[in-house]
Amino acid sequence: MAFQFHQGGFTNIADDSADSRVSAAMRKTKRETNGPHATKRVALGTITNQRVQPSRAAKPKQVNASSTFSGFGQDENQVGKSFGIAASQGFTIHVDDEPEVQITHVIKPPADSSDVNLQLNPAVTSLAETAYERTDSPMCLDVSMEERPHLTPGEEREAIILTVPEYTGDIYTYLREAERRHRPKPEYMRKQPDITTNMRCILVDWLVEVAEEYKLHRETLCLAVSYIDRFLSQMSVLRGKLQLVGAACMFLAAKYEEIYPPDVGEFVYITDDTYTKKQVLRMEHLVLKVLSFDVAVPTANCFCERFLEISGADDQTKSLAMYLVELTLIDIDPYLKFLPSEIAASAVCLANHTLGHQTWSYHMQQSTGYSVKSLELLIHAMHKTFTNAPNHPQQAVREKYKSSKYHQVSTLSPRLTFPTGAVH
Repeated sequence: MAFQFHQGGFTNIADDSADSRVSAAMRKTKRETNGPHATKRVALGTITNQRVQPSRAAKPKQVNASSTFSGFGQDENQVGKSFGIAASQGFTIHVDDEPEVQITHVIKPPADSSDVNLQLNPAVTSLAETAYERTDSPMCLDVSMEERPHLTPGEEREAIILTVPEYTGDIYTYLREAERRHRPKPEYMRKQPDITTNMRCILVDWLVEVAEEYKLHRETLCLAVSYIDRFLSQMSVLRGKLQLVGAACMFLAAKYEEIYPPDVGEFVYITDDTYTKKQVLRMEHLVLKVLSFDVAVPTANCFCERFLEISGADDQTKSLAMYLVELTLIDIDPYLKFLPSEIAASAVCLANHTLGHQTWSYHMQQSTGYSVKSLELLIHAMHKTFTNAPNHPQQAVREKYKSSKYHQVSTLSPRLTFPTGAVH
């Protein structure tokens, strides 16, 4: 793969003709060997400014999961070679005689009179358990027993372990610093000579379908989009290679986030064999070099989950907030101008307002560091995106959240009013 430098500090990724000369017959044989796959999906192909929206059914319901993940046992770095091990000669085990153990009786000293006075005072043991004290640290969760009477002692202990309330403030401070350190350049598309914002919209829309096809976590999708934007902030990409960048970033995000990520061959298949395994792996290597291997970055999904936990949101509110977060992934303008934590806070605020809940409590304002006033511009932009979602050319996110699994929140209509300030 050749790289050429030009003015503007960007790099131009040229077509690698050598890697694309893979025999179609060989790929067909491999497909038959690996077993049946899902019904052929519409590949993204060469990204242009015009795209007819394909059928939104990314995967038929009758597809067996085992065929989709047939490549899980494969490793692209595995050496197809075995080494014989010579049989070792027989041997005997020598056991030493057990030494004689002398047993002596230990005489327990008489109890000191001071030990008798160390018994607990019944007046102290009868006191009720006190609740945790609230601190001024941001993101401090109140884990008192009174507020969670439905939890068993085991569940209470597990909740405390998972939320680590004593470190919540430090974790939140670190995430806020990391999101600023690893944010993409908001205006990077102006310096891209061959791709447009519409092409990026199509790419992200396709990645939403890929995530649904392979049942990947929402965090995997958000990480992949973050990698793409950070990569394009530093590298100039030809439109013929944009889908390769997206596939490599999704492959990288899946390996980081998922327990069982799809095999690299699956990412070749979903591109309709437009690229080879070698091309995907080489692009993944280039992405890692450009990102300086900084793949553990906070996303809007990460912050949104934390904010929803603090607010005690119900399932429908959670689904609506996540729907709003994913809508912001599609459009580059204006959402790259805002931090992931700001997007998450605005999504939770707008979701509460849409469903008629308390929009933004004083506790949320203190915990997140954001007020409704500080999020006003972003909330208005998100409200506009929410309103225009049915008319957007890319419909993968909206179709995804029409499912009963997500309480069909994409069919809800936004309210005409905007959220107001926090209430004490």
